[in-house]
Amino acid sequence: MRARSSFAHKLKLAIRGVPPRGKYTIARRALQLAILTLFSTQLLVSGAILMGSLASSRILRTIPLMDPFAWLEQTAAAHGPAPESIVAVLIVVAIYSVLGRFFCGWVCPMDLLFSLFERKLAGPRAPPQSRPHMAGKVEKMIPLAMMAVYIVLSVRLGQPFFTTYSPVAGATKLGSAIVKILFNIPGAAIGSIMAWATITGFALIVNIAAEHVFGVKRLWCRYICPIGNLYGYVMNRYSPLVLKVRHADQCRGCMLCSMVCPMGIDVAKYVGEGRDVRDYRCFHCGRCAEVCPWGVLSLGFAPPRARKA
Repeated sequence: MRARSSFAHKLKLAIRGVPPRGKYTIARRALQLAILTLFSTQLLVSGAILMGSLASSRILRTIPLMDPFAWLEQTAAAHGPAPESIVAVLIVVAIYSVLGRFFCGWVCPMDLLFSLFERKLAGPRAPPQSRPHMAGKVEKMIPLAMMAVYIVLSVRLGQPFFTTYSPVAGATKLGSAIVKILFNIPGAAIGSIMAWATITGFALIVNIAAEHVFGVKRLWCRYICPIGNLYGYVMNRYSPLVLKVRHADQCRGCMLCSMVCPMGIDVAKYVGEGRDVRDYRCFHCGRCAEVCPWGVLSLGFAPPRARKA
């Protein structure tokens, strides 16, 4: 009986999360799963709701959407933009000009996968690239250098480089390939499942190894993936959606907000300075606001002002 009680308690903690998950996390996971499901089942409804992948898609068979970095790579590879792609990318740019790096924390399926295997708390004694910190010049330059490499490779190869092998789009394609097999849809192939599973699994293994072996938290998101970093560097500085510091005077210095940040942002430093968190790494997951015992932080809309990250 005691063993059953212990198991039930552990199961409750696993579902609830440590520290407990709140409204932002529940909403994020619901949205991520809903989007992944819509992409995975698109062939069952002939793409009536959502068709394509997270790199390039179409809503209701009418509204085109295209990831800005995918557009940059495609334009570089083709030595010029396709007319329709300009409309598609401008729609996405308009959306994330309001929402900032929202994509990474609320839409991207890799965030859901990464969160299953990462440490939920990182204190002052954690490795330097896992503990809360303000990004230095080198850390800020590496994602920019990676973007440049991807663009150059796209030009040299004559096709989008990162977009072709991206696990972000790959996760949605993997789901679609699995549904094809399950429902015996023409064009289904085990090879497609293996290919996209390998790409998605590679990113997951790299991220797990980076944190648990080399002490670098969210290596993939912070350094390798250009999608979120482009949103972070450009949109986070001006987007109305921001992590707001509401009552800085009520902060008691527990540092819990910084310790739960999956991107290693020193949120407490922003609180101490009384300024909103416009760090380029912030993807508006709201974990810091959820765990703050004093209600100092909230995720919401504020006047778009450029702040030094």
